[in-house]
Order: sequence, then C-alpha cells, then structure tokens
Amino acid sequence: MPERIVSADSHVTLRDPDVLEHLAPRHHQDYARARASFSAEMAARLKKKPGEAPGMPSAAKPWEAAERKGEFHAKERLEDMDIDGVEAEVLYTDVMCGAAFRSLEPEARRACFRAYNDAALAFAAHDLSRLLPVFIAPIFDVAEAVEEVERLARAGARAMMLPLYPLDLGAPHYSDRCYDPLWSLLSEARIPVSQHVSANDGLLQVLGYDPTPAKGIFQSLPPIFMAEVLAGWIVPGTLERFPDLRIVLVEAGLGWIPYFLERLDTMKKRHGWDHYGMLPEMPSFYWRRNMMATFEEDTYGVGQRHRLGVENLMWATDYPHPDSTWPHSQQVLETHFRDVPLDEARLMIGGNAARLYGL
Repeated sequence: MPERIVSADSHVTLRDPDVLEHLAPRHHQDYARARASFSAEMAARLKKKPGEAPGMPSAAKPWEAAERKGEFHAKERLEDMDIDGVEAEVLYTDVMCGAAFRSLEPEARRACFRAYNDAALAFAAHDLSRLLPVFIAPIFDVAEAVEEVERLARAGARAMMLPLYPLDLGAPHYSDRCYDPLWSLLSEARIPVSQHVSANDGLLQVLGYDPTPAKGIFQSLPPIFMAEVLAGWIVPGTLERFPDLRIVLVEAGLGWIPYFLERLDTMKKRHGWDHYGMLPEMPSFYWRRNMMATFEEDTYGVGQRHRLGVENLMWATDYPHPDSTWPHSQQVLETHFRDVPLDEARLMIGGNAARLYGL
C-alpha cells in the first residue's frame, strides 16, 4: 500500500515580480528600497557580496534539487513532488519573515507583508490540497500582526512563521505580554507558529572567525542554537498561559532535544525554579503538549522517539536545499524507518503533519 508522505518543511522562493503583482504601484519603490537595503545589511554582516550565500559549494549544481524550476513554479513543483512520491508539502518562503520590511512606514510595511503573503497564496492556489504555504506576520507592530493573521485565517491559512530571534530585529522577546493578543488569536484559530532554523548575531560572529573553506563550524551550529528558542517558549511560562498554542521547531533535527528536555526538568527541580513560582509542570510536559519538530535524516533522534513523543515529530524533504532528500525520499524513508513499527513511521512521515495542518 502506498504510504501517505507529507513534507513538513520544504521551500519555495517568491521572486520580486511575483510579489509586485500583488502590490499597489505606489509601494513598488518602497519594496525595492527595503529589499536592497536589507540585502546590503546582510551582506555586510556576512562579509559577503550581495546575493552570495556563505559556505555554499562552488559547483553550479552541487546537489540534485538545486536549481530545479520547482523552486519557483508551482506546476513544476507538483511534478517534482510526484517524482519523489510526496503527497503534500508545507512551504516556507522567507525564513527572515519579512525583516526587510521593518524599516518601512506603517502603510508601506503593511502593504508589503500583504503582497508577500498573497504571492504565497497564489503559488499554493495551483493545488491547495498539496501546497500549504507558511505565511509571515509583521511582529514589529502586534496590532498589524493580528490584523494580518485574521485576514489570512479567513483565506484558509494553516501556518504562520515568526522570526526566530526577534531581539536581533528590534522586537521584544516572545515572552513579552505585548504578544498576548497574537497568541490568543493563533490559539483560537488553531494556527501553529513555525520557528525555522536561522542564524542570530552570535552565530554570525562564529561565521566571522570560522577558518574552514565551507564555513563548516558555522553551518553545523544553528540546530544546536535552537535550544535557546525551545527554552524561550517554555521557561517564561508562555505555553502555560496559552495551552492551545502550537510551536513547530523547523529544520533543527531531533537528537539534541531529549537531552535538553531532561536538563530543563533537572533545573526545575534543583535550581530553585519552584521558589520563584516558575512553571507548575515540568518543562518536558509543555514540549509534549505544545511543541513539535521537523527532521530530514536523523536516525539517532528517531531512535529517541518515545522520549520525545512519536506524535511530536514530522519528517521533511527540505526541497530544494542542500539537506534535501529529493528525488530519493522513498529510498531514504525505507532505510531510515526500517526498524520502526509501521504505525509509528506513518505518523512521522505524514500523519502528524496531516493532523496539525488539517490535511
């Protein structure tokens, strides 16, 4: 019997013309200026030329999914999914979550966020049963974010992505009560929050001194830095206050999580957290109830699935990025889950994502 396979983390690139189709002409210059300014800012931080990614192999096509038209075109994307035997994909667009627009005046900022999300909707409209876009929200103004989530929820949105490190962008930490209206709305709408792996200012310092030609030290660390994000949602009590809020850690793997949860539980018992009234439950309780994680190839993490909760884990292809298993996902899954009971494997390769996103 063919298995139902859902990639919980794939990517699509929305090109500028695709976004500008949905943006009023009076804001086209605002959009171009914001994008150019942010590109220059990131290039300066990365000490790279604009458009040059750090640590990528120099070959024109270093991996099989690279430069596939499916990165941009929905029809070709669906064909590539068929080649790989993948029924549906959760599609991430801008992992910086619209940070380029934060410097714009409110009217232009709101318009650019809407246009970007509308471009994602247009891409997915080719087959809404198979293409699930993850939208971005303007957290630089919580009222704007609430307005945009409400608009997208009416359009059928099933996932929102927020910047991984809001402090680096001049926004408050997600434990700040200013976000409570947003958390309430997302909880009521049953729209999970995605936290996609990225680099913070500390990691960019590592990039600066990494002596390896592929920047291998830098490339290896972002998943481990996600421990800060996991703790940031649990320890301040945000998930205690919003029991129906769902958080997805994206592309950071699994293997580090069991140790870190055990460490958090030990700290609650031995570091005086109860004295300060921190968390009525163990931190691992909130992980199990409120959080999930995606992975590509992580045999150690899958081996720890019962510590993590089988229903908290979602497999992904990461198409078309370097970690992508395309076009060999069928073989990868057969090998990766060979020693896993079929009912558990079915949850991780599609069932959990289908449940979370209402497929």
